[in-house]
Amino acid sequence: MSKISIVHKLHLKITSAISGAVSIQLLLIFILMAPGNASAQNDGTANTGLSFLKLGVGARSIAMGEAFASLTDDGTAFIYNPARLSVTENNNVTVMHNKSMTDLTTNFVGAKFRIGKVGLGIGLLQSSVEGIEVRNIPGAALDRFDAQNFSGGLSASMEVYKNLYVGLTGKLLYEKIYVDEASGFGFDIGTNYLINNISLSLVIANIGSMNELRSVSTKVPTSIRFGGAYTYRKNNLSFAGALEGFKVIDGGLFHANIGGEAGYKDFIFLRLGYQLNYENKGFSTGLGIKYKSLYLDYAFSPYSSSFGTGNSVSLGFNF
Repeated sequence: MSKISIVHKLHLKITSAISGAVSIQLLLIFILMAPGNASAQNDGTANTGLSFLKLGVGARSIAMGEAFASLTDDGTAFIYNPARLSVTENNNVTVMHNKSMTDLTTNFVGAKFRIGKVGLGIGLLQSSVEGIEVRNIPGAALDRFDAQNFSGGLSASMEVYKNLYVGLTGKLLYEKIYVDEASGFGFDIGTNYLINNISLSLVIANIGSMNELRSVSTKVPTSIRFGGAYTYRKNNLSFAGALEGFKVIDGGLFHANIGGEAGYKDFIFLRLGYQLNYENKGFSTGLGIKYKSLYLDYAFSPYSSSFGTGNSVSLGFNF
């Protein structure tokens, strides 16, 4: 038998079916012990792959339950809603590191800037699961490898009517598992409408396709996100609350994301969030500190079913 073992072949099939930020090693054990549960995951597991495209980015957003399409005002607009790139005047660079579910690592770099009335953005998103073992038979591992995913691209946005903004993102996609790799493309379309302190958004994300990974093409997880946010400020206090719906179009349950943020003197922020209809996540929380043009954010996301916890740290700079 070749070095690419039966277990590795299962990895290739499972990767196109994994949902959310779930460790591949744990999935293998779970599926081998209870195969009927593989289709019970709730984000289109049996139909789509490239699960890293469903992950939240930015510690502020993650702490607020990823209810962020109507609030994003930094480089995370590349992920959540490109229409928001031209809503605010500030230029921004944001970097994030996330470690979650024992062995899943996610890194993000995003930037936004204005040229006249046009908002432009750039984003780089990378995720990996390290140390996946290769075996021919039970016993010592013959080899180890990493599963790698990457997305990078450009966004643009402008006001098309009074207080109505439209944005578009184009991105390249890449995945590699052991010696097999594939590439593709995708794009997002976002809208945002402002009325007083209310922001309303609709985003269709990850429309695209991939080349074959060995013999099967991974299906891109096209999704829809919609909802609104309300912001309020008085004296030294500020508040933001958001409610959004999210669904992977090809399968999966409908999710409701809820988030809130309270700030004092535009210096320290407390955040809470909750995500409904997920099997292994729900509550999230975090803190943020802002000093002049710099801000530092942290998010904590506990998972159920022994999947551990998620810890995210973001650093941002406005200019």
